[in-house]
Order: sequence, then C-alpha cells, then structure tokens
Amino acid sequence: MGNRITTTHAGSLPRPADLVELMWARMDGQDVDAAALEDRMKSAVAEVVDKQRELGIDVISDGEMGKPGFSTYVSERFSGFAGRAEFQSDDVAPFPDLAMRLFATDSMAHVTFSNCVGPVKLTDGKSIHRDIANFKAALGDTPPGGAFMGSISPGQVAFNYPNHYYSSHEEYLGALVDALSYEYRAIVDAGLSLQIDSPDLAMAAHSRSVGSSITSWDQHLPLAIEAINAALEGIAPDRVRLHVCWGNYAGPHHCDVPFADIVDEVIKAKVGTIYPEGGNPRHEHEWRVYEDLKLPDGMTVILGTIDTKTNYIEHPQVVADRLVRVGKLIGPDRLMAGTDCGFDTFIKFSQVDPAVAWHKLAAMVQGAELATAELS
Repeated sequence: MGNRITTTHAGSLPRPADLVELMWARMDGQDVDAAALEDRMKSAVAEVVDKQRELGIDVISDGEMGKPGFSTYVSERFSGFAGRAEFQSDDVAPFPDLAMRLFATDSMAHVTFSNCVGPVKLTDGKSIHRDIANFKAALGDTPPGGAFMGSISPGQVAFNYPNHYYSSHEEYLGALVDALSYEYRAIVDAGLSLQIDSPDLAMAAHSRSVGSSITSWDQHLPLAIEAINAALEGIAPDRVRLHVCWGNYAGPHHCDVPFADIVDEVIKAKVGTIYPEGGNPRHEHEWRVYEDLKLPDGMTVILGTIDTKTNYIEHPQVVADRLVRVGKLIGPDRLMAGTDCGFDTFIKFSQVDPAVAWHKLAAMVQGAELATAELS
C-alpha cells in the first residue's frame, strides 16, 4: 500500500434491527430461539463485512455482532460477576437534566455492569470461536490479516465491575489477565489482528463505578498497562492495537484528562499501534502531542477522525486536515485513519443514526484519500 493512509474503525458498527430485537429479548430473559439467533448473528456479520468493503475500508471488523456490548459481554462468558454496579461521571454530574436524558433510558437499563463477587474464570470458551468462525466465513478467501476483532482489557473490566472479592486491585487485575488471555490468543491464532479496548486508561480520571478498587487514575494507569502486557505475553506487538477513549457518551467531557498526561504510559503497552480519539471538539487539538512524543520504534497510530457521538457528517477535507497535521509529524507510513470509538458500543445506545454512521465512514475513506495526496 506504500504510503497510502489506510482506514479502519473502532469495532462496533450498527446492528440490524431484527438482530437487536433478538438480543434484547434474550437480555430480558425471554424465550429466544437459540438457533435463529445464531443464524442471524452469522448473516449480520456477512452483511457488515460486505458494507465495509463497499465503502473501501481497509482494515475491517465483524462489527461486534455477537456481543451485547464491547464490555458487557464479560458477564456472559466469565464467572464471578453478580448484582448491579452504579456508574458515575464527573462531567455529567453538574448537569442533572442532561444526565437523565443520557442515562435514565430503557437502553441504559440494559447496559448492566455488575460486581465481582467470586473467582473470575472463563466459563464460555465457545462464543469467541463462534465469533471468529462467523467472521472468517464472511471474509471468505480474503486473508484474515487485514481484519481485526476487539476484546476488553483487564483494566476496563476492573473499571466497570467493582471488586468485592479479591484482596487487592492488583490481585483482581491478575485474575483478569488469566481469564482474558485465552480470548486474546484465540483471536491472534485465527490470523486476525487483536484490538484491545481500554477506555479505562483515560476514563478513570473523571468517572468510576461505585465501589471500584481503583483509588486514583494515576495509580490505576500503570497497573492497567502492566496487566495488558501480561495478558499479551507471547503475542507479537505488530498483531495488536490498543484503543483509548474518554467514554463514548454525549456528555460535556470537560473533565477529561489530557492525552498528554497519559500518553507516556500508554506507549509502554507492548502493542504495535495506539489508537486515541482525535475527531471530537474536546480532543481534536491533541494532535499537538505528537510534536514532542517519541513513539517507540515500529509503533504506529490510528487517529480518530470521526466523532461517534454526533450526527454531523464530517467533510472529507476536515478528515484530511486532521490526518495531515499528524502525518507531517510522524510520517504517513505510521498513520491510519479511524473513528473515535464504535458506533454501536452497546445495543440501542448509539447516538448516531445507523444510516448516518455509514455516511460518516464514507467521509473518512474520502478524507484519507485527500490526506494521502497532500502528504505525498
């Protein structure tokens, strides 16, 4: 591909309405035909793969069609979790009416984080292999190396699911490393790239789950990176990308920790690519971080160029400008274009209309083409 700026996204994509209803019904404890649900997951993956190809996205995903949410799936696949945890966010707290609009909804009632009340163990090793099989079937003859699957980080689980069982935060993270490493290895062994989703690296500075063992964000950050590295033991860094975000909700975000304050720890992760936000009005200016940042040898950057919390469709030139600024600092060969986060992080929680989301992705592809031309 030479120095062409390639495109990707953060993983979750709009789910078909009928699949959403089936998964929603299962979450509500209704009697759902398991075979019908499995078949619809498989066909939905094929549809979302075809859609990404039509748009010209280079590094694609399965859209997370087999998961109820990028992090909430852990309670379906691992033991040790029960009850319900309460989430707090400092940026939304001063605006109670906004908090009600964002979080007092039927959709949020289905975004359930529980507490860790027992040993965390993998209990469902089949679902990750089902997701992989569905994705590879959709890819067909296309080599899987040009595709990725997302998986939650140990730190994000600890962030969302407060520890009521282990004697320390460090012990909890260690148990999560052991539990999640199976999923990481399965994805990489299938020939796919692995995206580790770790919003906690940034979010722990302004939000929390009540009762969490995270006492402060700067205490958690290096421990969370160490946990990621431990879980990746034996996996080549160039097969892994690390996604960092400040929370995919339409809040003020004025309490977000600056990227400059966390990036030195983030680049200690044994990954080939870091993937921060850069397409929204709270973090777009942080391209300046790359003026002084010494990226480790071989490390590349996926820059968020599309805001996943607004229905504005970015102009391709806006996308190009965001890429050119960073490309001039680190080189276009070390840069990819991405979205800030996923479009369907949790079922029915998306703030962007599904049809608009595809137009935004098309604008990203067009913007990457413009940036490539300018930088060359």
